[in-house]
Amino acid sequence: MKVIDVFFCIGFHAMGLQRSGSFEIVALCESNPRRQQELARLHPGVPLHDDIRCLPATDADVIFGGPPCQRTSVAAAIHGYRDSVSLWPYMLAAGLDAGVEWFVVEQPPGNAAWEATVARHLSRAGFHVARFEFGAEDVGAPYPRRRVYLIACTSLPRLEVAWSAGPSAIERAKRAAASRGDWDPSAIPSFDLDAWRTEDVHERRERIEALGDSNPPAMAEVIGHMLGAAA
Repeated sequence: MKVIDVFFCIGFHAMGLQRSGSFEIVALCESNPRRQQELARLHPGVPLHDDIRCLPATDADVIFGGPPCQRTSVAAAIHGYRDSVSLWPYMLAAGLDAGVEWFVVEQPPGNAAWEATVARHLSRAGFHVARFEFGAEDVGAPYPRRRVYLIACTSLPRLEVAWSAGPSAIERAKRAAASRGDWDPSAIPSFDLDAWRTEDVHERRERIEALGDSNPPAMAEVIGHMLGAAA
């Protein structure tokens, strides 16, 4: 399945999808220059774009991404600046332009109104939508990091198959992560930890933020197994 990965950070979504089966990354989108360097290293030759608002049309089966949540998250609500403004409409447009069969939209839990808006937009575009929530701890991580995945497909029966496969996909990804030693940073061969170490305080902060913005690959691996079940 051909995938457009947007709001891509440093590539852990694609890493998880590719671990789960036959997924080909055909386009990437990430605005941060430092994160783009890591993406280019991990995915040489894959078109890398820096602005979701002018992403060129690319033939694909899936678009996967987590629109930046600084104005839609629980943290934004706590600090009084949540307004549900996001780049989601541009992700929707990019997916429709690409003719995808699947949307996977990732966000932190805690904003039912924003989720309802996304589901409504997808329904109006002819997609059926299911909500699937789980955490990094469910795949063995030593921290919770719960996330909501709105999974949408043009076929309701295929969406039902994918959603029903969720629990078994979590267990499958958990076993695979344990066997790889995913929770030991030195055991991740495709991520260059040394390249991300620095004595510069500002650079270090940016790199820590990039890691903090990234879900572990095993979470996307779950989603990959779910979509694969419905292929």
